[in-house]
Amino acid sequence: MKKEKENIGLRDLFSRKLGKAEVIPDASVKSDLMRRLARKEFLRFNASRFNIYYLGGIIISGITGLLLLSSYENTHHLNNSPIKEETFKTDSLNYFKIPVQQPDRKAQVISDNTLSIKNSNVSISHLSDKEGIKPTKIPYTNRDSVLLPTSINKSIGKKGLFNDTAATNQKLKSKYIPDELLIDPNASVGCAPLKVRFHNRSTSYDSCRWTFGDGGYSDKRDPEWIFDLAGEYKVVLNVYYDDGKQSSSVATVIVHPRPQAHFEVSPAKAVVPNDEIRFLNYSTNAVQFRWKFGDGAASESFEPVHIYSKYAKYNVSLVAISDWGCSDSLTVINAFSDSKYYIEFPNAIIPNSQGPSGGYYSSKSDEGAQVFHPSFTGVSDYQLKIFSKLGIVIFETNDINIGWDGYNKGQLCDPGVYIWKVRGKFRNGEPFIKMGDVTILKN
Repeated sequence: MKKEKENIGLRDLFSRKLGKAEVIPDASVKSDLMRRLARKEFLRFNASRFNIYYLGGIIISGITGLLLLSSYENTHHLNNSPIKEETFKTDSLNYFKIPVQQPDRKAQVISDNTLSIKNSNVSISHLSDKEGIKPTKIPYTNRDSVLLPTSINKSIGKKGLFNDTAATNQKLKSKYIPDELLIDPNASVGCAPLKVRFHNRSTSYDSCRWTFGDGGYSDKRDPEWIFDLAGEYKVVLNVYYDDGKQSSSVATVIVHPRPQAHFEVSPAKAVVPNDEIRFLNYSTNAVQFRWKFGDGAASESFEPVHIYSKYAKYNVSLVAISDWGCSDSLTVINAFSDSKYYIEFPNAIIPNSQGPSGGYYSSKSDEGAQVFHPSFTGVSDYQLKIFSKLGIVIFETNDINIGWDGYNKGQLCDPGVYIWKVRGKFRNGEPFIKMGDVTILKN
C-alpha cells in the first residue's frame, strides 16, 4: 500500500512538471509508425481494400492458368496425327508430301538447289525449275513428313522424285490447285446484261460441268455466259478425274439492274429559238444525270431548262446513272424538227354557199374547210395574194388572221383551180416566199 502511494505521488509530480510541455516527435518516427500501420492493414483481411489475401489469389490463379496451358500444348503435340496429304498455300505455292522413315531426322538446305535429309533413305539434289521444283525455304516437321514446294501448273519432276505409276502422278497433279481457286472469271460484279468468261484452272481432268445459277449449264472448259437479269448468282464448277475423284468450286456473280433513261420536251411544239425549253425527266433507277443539248451546253440537273440562240438541228442526249455505276443513255436526233418556224397552206376549200364570211376563220369553219388560210408559227411579216387563171389578183391580205373565203367582191367564185403566193419573214429575221394552187370545190 505504501509503495502504491509512492507511485501515485510520482505521477502527480511528473504531471505537474510536464503538463505544459510540448513534445514534437521526429519525422522518422511518424514515417516508421505509418509503415507499420500499412503493413498490419495489408496482412489483415479487409473486403474493401487490396490485401495479402487478394494478392495470393491472383498468384495462384496465374500459376494454375500457366499449368493448364502447358498441359494442353503438350497433349495436343503428342496426340497430333501424322500430317495428311493436303494442299497448302504459301506465297502462291502448293506442297506435296514425301514420306521419310526416321522420325528424328533433320532437314537442312545445303544450297539454293540442293536438299539433303540426314538419317534417312531419301536424298534429293539439284532440282531445278525445269524439273518442276522451285527452290525456296523448306518447311520441316519432326513427325513423318517433309513438305516440298512446287509452283501451280508446273509439271512434276521427271528424275528422282516419283517412281510410282502415272495414275499416282495424275492424282498428285490434281491437288496442285485448291478447290476455291478453280474458277477464274473475268468479272464477278457488273450491270445487266453482264457477259462473263469463265476460266477453268484445272491442269488435267477427265470432264467438267458448269452451272450458272440461273438454270443454265455448260460442259465447256472455258465457257462464256450472259446474265441478262439482275440478281446474285452462284456459279458451281465440278471437275471429274480419271481416278474417280472430283473437285468442286463455287464463285458468286452479282448483277446490278441497269437504269432506264427517258425524257420528253416541253412544250411539245416548242418554237426555237423563242421558247424556253424544259426537259421532263422520266428515267427510272437512276441517281445521276448528264444532259447534252446539242449546242455545246450541258447540265447535270434532274430536269434542266435551256434556251437555244437560233433554230438548227439539235441532238439532245441524256445519260442516267444508278447507285452501282450502271448507266443507260437516250439520244433524240433533231429534237426540234417539228418545232421550227413554218407556214403551210391547204390545197382545197369548200366555200360557204350562204355568203361570204369576210375571211375570218375558226375551228368550226376549219371543220368544213370553208376558208383558205395557213397554219404557221413564228411569222412576223405576212402578205398573201390569190390569182385567177388569167393572173388577175382577186384577193389580197397582210393580216395572217384573215383568209380567203372563196368570194370576190361579194360573188362566189367559180369552182376550179386558183394560184396563191405568200411572202414574209419569221421572227428570227429569216424571209420566206412560197407559191402554190388551191381548188374551189362545189358545196
